[in-house]
Amino acid sequence: MFEQAVQVSEAFRQSAHQMQGSLHMALKGCPECRTTQMIASPALGVCEDCGSNLVVLPRE
Repeated sequence: MFEQAVQVSEAFRQSAHQMQGSLHMALKGCPECRTTQMIASPALGVCEDCGSNLVVLPRE
């Protein structure tokens, strides 16, 4: 989890000069297990618990 936070922080730092408006954290999750994570890379990946493909979760 700490590594993901570091990746997100580094991505923000590298793209700070390009940002306009407000930035919202995006979440990905497993539809089977209902687990959620911050999106920290271009690939969504698979659930570590059950192996299902992760999906982007809608903003609430």
